[in-house]
Amino acid sequence: MLIVIMAISILIVTATSIASLYDAAFTQHRLRLVETVKSQARLIEAIAQIENTNSEGDQSVDWQADTLKLIASADSQLSGFGKTGEYALARRLNDDIVFELTPRHFGLDKPKPIPFAGKWAQPMRLALAGESGVIIGLDYRGIEVLAAFEPINILGFGLVAKVELSEIRKPFIDAGLIALGVALLVILIASTIFSRITRPIARQIEQQAETFRTLVETAREGIILIDVKGVIQFINPSAESLFGYLPGELIEKNVGMLMPSSHRAAHSQYVDNYLSTGVGKIIGTGRQLLGLRKDGSHFPMHLSIGDIDLPHTRLFTGVIMDLSEQQQLQREIMETPVREQRRIGQELHDGLGQQLTGLGMLAASLLNKASKPEFKLASQIADGIQEALSQVRSVSRGLVPLDVNIENIDIALQNLAKEVEQQSNIQIQLELDDISTLLSDNAVKHLYRVVQEAINNVVKHAQASAISVTLKIEGDQGELLISDNGKGIDMEIPKTPGQQEGLGLRIMHHRCKLFDGDFSIRPGTESGTVVSCHFAVDRIQTNASE
Repeated sequence: MLIVIMAISILIVTATSIASLYDAAFTQHRLRLVETVKSQARLIEAIAQIENTNSEGDQSVDWQADTLKLIASADSQLSGFGKTGEYALARRLNDDIVFELTPRHFGLDKPKPIPFAGKWAQPMRLALAGESGVIIGLDYRGIEVLAAFEPINILGFGLVAKVELSEIRKPFIDAGLIALGVALLVILIASTIFSRITRPIARQIEQQAETFRTLVETAREGIILIDVKGVIQFINPSAESLFGYLPGELIEKNVGMLMPSSHRAAHSQYVDNYLSTGVGKIIGTGRQLLGLRKDGSHFPMHLSIGDIDLPHTRLFTGVIMDLSEQQQLQREIMETPVREQRRIGQELHDGLGQQLTGLGMLAASLLNKASKPEFKLASQIADGIQEALSQVRSVSRGLVPLDVNIENIDIALQNLAKEVEQQSNIQIQLELDDISTLLSDNAVKHLYRVVQEAINNVVKHAQASAISVTLKIEGDQGELLISDNGKGIDMEIPKTPGQQEGLGLRIMHHRCKLFDGDFSIRPGTESGTVVSCHFAVDRIQTNASE
């Protein structure tokens, strides 16, 4: 391709240059022939005029024949011009053109008469018709010539000065062939040098491209390239398999078909805002959201988006990780302490609780049989056992809470509030919207655990006297708020959830992210701390069910 481009470029430049030079040379030939034929015609007319004047009164003198002899004698002394340039002098005799001069360059006698109505000797026909000028036409031999023609009225002759076109063209044809040969040689040398210089670079580029192709095609993560309009330009096999599509099926399709309808408008808005403002909300970062498979099923995924701004194009790259197994494992890990807590509570209730019950019955029996001096001691033992039994039952109830689901979330939160109030004397206010038709069982379990952990943190660290728990739904957006009137959070603590100290805060943040919620913790307006989790209802329905 490089050789072809170079050859075409050189040929165009060479052809243009030669054509310009040829046009200039052709114009010079035309002007020279016109000037020559006019000057010769005027000279012949002057000679004829002199001969005519000298022969006045002498009927035996043929001044026209004498003039023609003088012209022929002068013509025999001329070497002509160029290799093919010559003069032609002729007159019309009846219907023929009769030439009066012998050709100078071809070893010929006078040309034979030519029919006036024929195709040859076109310049001479025009001169004999009384016209003057210059044309490209056929001479008396049928050869194409550039000819200037002029009438000689005093003799009734026509004069033509002509040169063959092949003679005019030959230098430029030779120059073109030489230029072509030189051009091909230059192209060959330049291509050889260029090839030797660029071959290592091309090989390195090919190796890098092959490495990149192999890396992308074998990566476990899904990789997608889209343009600014959201049209998929490239997708690797992992992404095609992840979304359930055949190879090549997604090329030139809009990326919106890979996400639920509620996400599509937001995605387009993110891209448009980024292109217009340069401020990226998700560009250059990562976030967790839902993917839509070809069969219509949803799955949780983590999407990282990067901007590829090249001089000739603008692309966005998305790296996708399937979080289905990870979230399932995380849920199992998070439920392990709950199950262990439930087991301990059950053992306290069924084991230690039963033993204390038995000891209480023995103490009551001993109390009935005790003498007056021993009655007081027996009474203290019975009361102590009863108090211990009450504490064990209270602890076991806390460790074995009501199985939270969509139908009893209200009761579970009320029981939680009552137990905290009894144990800590902190007043808890609940404001709960009806969520029975909006959320799933898994979702409310995560929300319950967030409330439980937040309240435990307030009891342990906040020195508060009141806690407010609000769960409200407005349209397709939900919000969980837990606030207190305690000493508040230290502003020096990092506010990024992933950087917050304490396992409890990290667990709350993670539970909120399981349904793509936005978790935050901040100081209250006047005092205390506010823990919040904002979420989209359609996402929490699907994510929590995965």
